[in-house]
Amino acid sequence: MKIGFFDSGLGGLTVLKEAIDNEALSEDIYYLADTKNTPYGTKDEEFVHSAIMNNIDYLVSIGCNPIVIACNTATSLCINDLRKKYENIIFIGTEPAVKVAADEKLNKKILVLATSITVKQEKLLNLIEELNIKDEVVLRSADDLVRFAESTDFSNLTQQENEYIKSILIDYDLEKFSHIVLGCTHFPLFKKNFKSVIEDICPKAEIQVIDGAKGISKNLINSINRLSERNEYIPSNKKITIITTSSKDSFTIRSKQILEISDKEVEYKLH
Repeated sequence: MKIGFFDSGLGGLTVLKEAIDNEALSEDIYYLADTKNTPYGTKDEEFVHSAIMNNIDYLVSIGCNPIVIACNTATSLCINDLRKKYENIIFIGTEPAVKVAADEKLNKKILVLATSITVKQEKLLNLIEELNIKDEVVLRSADDLVRFAESTDFSNLTQQENEYIKSILIDYDLEKFSHIVLGCTHFPLFKKNFKSVIEDICPKAEIQVIDGAKGISKNLINSINRLSERNEYIPSNKKITIITTSSKDSFTIRSKQILEISDKEVEYKLH
Protein backbone atom coordinates (compact mmCIF):
# COMPACT_ATOMS: atom_id res chain seq x y z
CA MET A 1 0.00 0.00 0.00
CA LYS A 2 1.16 3.53 -0.81
CA ILE A 3 0.06 6.50 1.28
CA GLY A 4 -0.04 9.91 -0.35
CA PHE A 5 0.40 13.24 1.42
CA PHE A 6 -0.10 16.55 -0.35
CA ASP A 7 0.60 20.15 0.56
CA SER A 8 1.66 23.34 -1.17
CA GLY A 9 5.01 23.13 0.59
CA LEU A 10 6.46 22.39 4.02
CA GLY A 11 3.29 22.67 6.10
CA GLY A 12 2.00 19.17 5.54
CA LEU A 13 5.21 17.81 6.99
CA THR A 14 3.79 18.69 10.43
CA VAL A 15 0.98 16.22 9.72
CA LEU A 16 3.37 13.60 8.35
CA LYS A 17 5.67 13.96 11.37
CA GLU A 18 2.75 13.39 13.72
CA ALA A 19 1.90 10.18 11.87
CA ILE A 20 5.52 8.98 11.79
CA ASP A 21 6.24 9.82 15.43
CA ASN A 22 3.04 8.42 16.91
CA GLU A 23 1.99 5.69 14.50
CA ALA A 24 5.24 4.48 12.86
CA LEU A 25 3.46 4.05 9.54
CA SER A 26 4.02 0.66 7.92
CA GLU A 27 3.32 1.70 4.33
CA ASP A 28 5.44 3.42 1.72
CA ILE A 29 4.84 7.17 1.97
CA TYR A 30 4.82 9.65 -0.91
CA TYR A 31 4.76 13.30 0.10
CA LEU A 32 4.12 15.72 -2.78
CA ALA A 33 4.88 19.42 -2.22
CA ASP A 34 3.83 21.95 -4.85
CA THR A 35 6.88 24.11 -4.24
CA LYS A 36 6.48 25.72 -7.66
CA ASN A 37 3.21 27.39 -6.68
CA THR A 38 3.45 27.85 -2.92
CA PRO A 39 1.95 29.72 -1.12
CA TYR A 40 -1.65 29.04 -2.13
CA GLY A 41 -3.51 31.22 0.37
CA THR A 42 -3.26 34.55 -1.45
CA LYS A 43 -3.44 33.32 -5.05
CA ASP A 44 -6.39 33.20 -7.47
CA GLU A 45 -8.75 30.42 -6.41
CA GLU A 46 -9.25 29.05 -9.93
CA PHE A 47 -5.50 28.76 -10.45
CA VAL A 48 -5.01 27.09 -7.07
CA HIS A 49 -7.87 24.66 -7.72
CA SER A 50 -6.32 23.59 -11.02
CA ALA A 51 -2.86 23.17 -9.46
CA ILE A 52 -4.24 21.03 -6.64
CA MET A 53 -6.25 18.76 -8.93
CA ASN A 54 -3.23 18.22 -11.20
CA ASN A 55 -1.01 17.28 -8.27
CA ILE A 56 -3.53 14.85 -6.84
CA ASP A 57 -3.87 13.29 -10.29
CA TYR A 58 -0.16 12.47 -10.03
CA LEU A 59 -0.47 10.83 -6.61
CA VAL A 60 -3.36 8.74 -7.89
CA SER A 61 -1.37 7.76 -10.99
CA ILE A 62 1.43 6.25 -8.87
CA GLY A 63 -1.05 4.22 -6.85
CA CYS A 64 -1.54 6.19 -3.64
CA ASN A 65 -4.59 5.32 -1.54
CA PRO A 66 -5.44 6.74 0.94
CA ILE A 67 -4.34 10.31 0.24
CA VAL A 68 -4.02 12.89 3.00
CA ILE A 69 -4.75 16.43 1.84
CA ALA A 70 -2.36 17.91 4.40
CA CYS A 71 -3.32 21.45 3.48
CA ASN A 72 -6.29 23.38 4.82
CA THR A 73 -6.55 25.54 1.70
CA ALA A 74 -6.54 22.52 -0.62
CA THR A 75 -9.10 20.73 1.53
CA SER A 76 -11.51 23.66 1.58
CA LEU A 77 -11.21 24.23 -2.16
CA CYS A 78 -11.03 20.75 -3.63
CA ILE A 79 -11.86 17.81 -1.41
CA ASN A 80 -15.49 17.53 -2.54
CA ASP A 81 -14.40 17.61 -6.20
CA LEU A 82 -11.69 15.04 -5.54
CA ARG A 83 -14.11 12.64 -3.89
CA LYS A 84 -16.48 12.95 -6.84
CA LYS A 85 -13.67 12.40 -9.37
CA TYR A 86 -12.06 9.46 -7.56
CA GLU A 87 -14.81 7.49 -5.84
CA ASN A 88 -12.49 4.58 -4.99
CA ILE A 89 -9.82 6.71 -3.31
CA ILE A 90 -10.03 7.62 0.37
CA PHE A 91 -9.23 11.31 0.81
CA ILE A 92 -8.48 12.51 4.32
CA GLY A 93 -8.92 16.25 4.55
CA THR A 94 -7.48 18.83 6.89
CA GLU A 95 -9.66 21.39 8.59
CA PRO A 96 -9.09 23.72 11.53
CA ALA A 97 -9.59 21.95 14.87
CA VAL A 98 -12.60 24.11 15.64
CA LYS A 99 -14.68 21.27 17.09
CA VAL A 100 -11.95 20.38 19.57
CA ALA A 101 -11.84 23.99 20.71
CA ALA A 102 -15.64 24.23 20.82
CA ASP A 103 -15.86 21.20 23.11
CA GLU A 104 -13.41 22.78 25.57
CA LYS A 105 -13.95 26.52 25.25
CA LEU A 106 -15.45 27.09 28.73
CA ASN A 107 -17.63 30.04 27.69
CA LYS A 108 -14.72 31.88 26.12
CA LYS A 109 -13.92 32.88 22.55
CA ILE A 110 -11.92 30.97 19.94
CA LEU A 111 -9.44 32.61 17.58
CA VAL A 112 -9.07 30.71 14.30
CA LEU A 113 -6.04 31.61 12.19
CA ALA A 114 -5.84 30.38 8.60
CA THR A 115 -5.04 31.51 5.06
CA SER A 116 -7.17 34.09 3.27
CA ILE A 117 -8.76 31.41 1.10
CA THR A 118 -9.63 29.14 4.02
CA VAL A 119 -11.26 31.81 6.22
CA LYS A 120 -13.80 32.67 3.52
CA GLN A 121 -14.61 29.17 2.28
CA GLU A 122 -18.04 27.69 3.00
CA LYS A 123 -16.51 24.52 4.45
CA LEU A 124 -15.12 26.32 7.50
CA LEU A 125 -18.07 28.71 7.81
CA ASN A 126 -20.54 25.81 7.67
CA LEU A 127 -18.62 23.93 10.36
CA ILE A 128 -18.81 26.94 12.67
CA GLU A 129 -22.52 27.28 11.92
CA GLU A 130 -23.17 23.58 12.61
CA LEU A 131 -21.39 23.84 15.97
CA ASN A 132 -23.53 26.88 16.83
CA ILE A 133 -20.49 28.90 17.88
CA LYS A 134 -20.60 31.70 15.31
CA ASP A 135 -20.70 34.41 17.99
CA GLU A 136 -17.76 32.88 19.86
CA VAL A 137 -15.38 32.46 16.90
CA VAL A 138 -13.05 35.11 15.51
CA LEU A 139 -11.61 34.33 12.07
CA ARG A 140 -8.35 35.93 11.01
CA SER A 141 -6.01 35.38 8.08
CA ALA A 142 -2.31 35.00 8.81
CA ASP A 143 -0.85 34.43 5.35
CA ASP A 144 2.64 35.67 6.20
CA LEU A 145 3.16 32.66 8.47
CA VAL A 146 3.17 30.50 5.34
CA ARG A 147 5.82 32.72 3.82
CA PHE A 148 7.90 32.53 6.99
CA ALA A 149 7.52 28.75 7.11
CA GLU A 150 8.75 28.36 3.55
CA SER A 151 11.68 30.75 3.94
CA THR A 152 12.91 30.45 7.53
CA ASP A 153 15.85 28.35 8.62
CA PHE A 154 14.29 26.67 11.64
CA SER A 155 17.65 26.07 13.22
CA ASN A 156 18.04 29.86 13.50
CA LEU A 157 14.66 31.43 14.19
CA THR A 158 14.54 35.24 14.26
CA GLN A 159 12.33 37.78 15.98
CA GLN A 160 10.50 38.50 12.72
CA GLU A 161 8.02 35.68 13.27
CA ASN A 162 7.34 36.75 16.86
CA GLU A 163 6.73 40.34 15.80
CA TYR A 164 4.23 39.22 13.17
CA ILE A 165 2.40 36.96 15.62
CA LYS A 166 2.36 39.80 18.15
CA SER A 167 0.85 42.15 15.53
CA ILE A 168 -2.06 39.71 15.21
CA LEU A 169 -2.66 38.86 18.86
CA ILE A 170 -2.26 42.41 20.17
CA ASP A 171 -5.65 43.26 18.64
CA TYR A 172 -7.49 40.99 21.09
CA ASP A 173 -8.13 40.76 24.80
CA LEU A 174 -6.54 37.34 25.13
CA GLU A 175 -7.97 36.71 28.59
CA LYS A 176 -11.34 36.31 26.87
CA PHE A 177 -10.08 33.47 24.64
CA SER A 178 -9.71 29.80 25.50
CA HIS A 179 -8.12 28.54 22.26
CA ILE A 180 -6.10 29.65 19.29
CA VAL A 181 -6.74 27.22 16.43
CA LEU A 182 -3.86 26.99 13.93
CA GLY A 183 -5.90 26.46 10.78
CA CYS A 184 -3.07 25.91 8.32
CA THR A 185 -0.62 23.02 8.45
CA HIS A 186 2.27 25.49 8.18
CA PHE A 187 1.28 27.25 11.39
CA PRO A 188 2.18 24.51 13.95
CA LEU A 189 5.81 25.17 13.05
CA PHE A 190 5.35 28.34 15.10
CA LYS A 191 3.49 26.86 18.07
CA LYS A 192 6.34 27.68 20.44
CA ASN A 193 6.40 31.23 19.08
CA PHE A 194 2.70 31.64 19.80
CA LYS A 195 3.11 30.46 23.37
CA SER A 196 6.07 32.79 23.89
CA VAL A 197 4.24 35.81 22.49
CA ILE A 198 1.12 35.09 24.56
CA GLU A 199 3.23 34.89 27.70
CA ASP A 200 4.88 38.17 26.77
CA ILE A 201 1.81 40.28 25.97
CA CYS A 202 -0.78 38.67 28.28
CA PRO A 203 0.75 36.42 30.94
CA LYS A 204 -2.64 35.98 32.66
CA ALA A 205 -4.20 34.43 29.55
CA GLU A 206 -4.96 30.72 29.73
CA ILE A 207 -5.01 29.77 26.06
CA GLN A 208 -4.48 26.43 24.38
CA VAL A 209 -2.78 26.59 20.98
CA ILE A 210 -4.04 23.63 18.97
CA ASP A 211 -3.96 22.09 15.50
CA GLY A 212 -5.56 19.08 13.82
CA ALA A 213 -2.55 16.80 13.23
CA LYS A 214 -3.44 14.19 15.87
CA GLY A 215 -6.97 13.78 14.54
CA ILE A 216 -5.71 13.38 10.98
CA SER A 217 -3.22 10.74 12.09
CA LYS A 218 -5.95 8.69 13.80
CA ASN A 219 -8.22 9.04 10.78
CA LEU A 220 -5.41 7.83 8.54
CA ILE A 221 -4.82 4.68 10.61
CA ASN A 222 -8.55 3.89 10.57
CA SER A 223 -8.60 4.30 6.79
CA ILE A 224 -5.58 2.03 6.31
CA ASN A 225 -7.16 -0.66 8.49
CA ARG A 226 -10.40 -0.42 6.55
CA LEU A 227 -8.62 -0.78 3.19
CA SER A 228 -6.51 -3.66 4.54
CA GLU A 229 -9.56 -5.36 6.08
CA ARG A 230 -7.91 -5.67 9.47
CA ASN A 231 -8.77 -4.53 12.97
CA GLU A 232 -5.30 -4.01 14.41
CA TYR A 233 -2.50 -1.86 13.02
CA ILE A 234 1.02 -3.30 13.03
CA PRO A 235 3.51 -0.40 13.02
CA SER A 236 6.95 -0.40 11.42
CA ASN A 237 8.98 2.05 9.37
CA LYS A 238 8.90 2.14 5.58
CA LYS A 239 10.50 4.33 2.93
CA ILE A 240 9.52 7.98 2.60
CA THR A 241 9.69 9.63 -0.82
CA ILE A 242 9.37 13.41 -0.96
CA ILE A 243 8.45 14.83 -4.36
CA THR A 244 8.60 18.54 -5.23
CA THR A 245 7.37 20.46 -8.27
CA SER A 246 10.47 22.66 -8.40
CA SER A 247 14.10 22.21 -7.48
CA LYS A 248 14.71 23.89 -4.12
CA ASP A 249 17.69 22.87 -1.99
CA SER A 250 16.26 24.91 0.87
CA PHE A 251 13.15 22.72 0.91
CA THR A 252 15.28 19.59 1.28
CA ILE A 253 17.22 21.08 4.16
CA ARG A 254 14.15 22.34 6.01
CA SER A 255 12.14 19.18 5.49
CA LYS A 256 14.90 17.20 7.21
CA GLN A 257 14.87 19.68 10.08
CA ILE A 258 11.11 19.34 10.50
CA LEU A 259 10.90 15.56 10.16
CA GLU A 260 14.17 14.93 12.01
CA ILE A 261 15.07 12.01 9.76
CA SER A 262 18.29 10.93 8.10
CA ASP A 263 19.25 10.72 4.42
CA LYS A 264 18.90 6.93 4.58
CA GLU A 265 15.20 7.15 5.47
CA VAL A 266 14.02 9.57 2.81
CA GLU A 267 14.40 9.92 -0.96
CA TYR A 268 13.86 13.18 -2.83
CA LYS A 269 12.48 13.42 -6.36
CA LEU A 270 11.41 16.18 -8.77
CA HIS A 271 7.96 15.98 -10.37
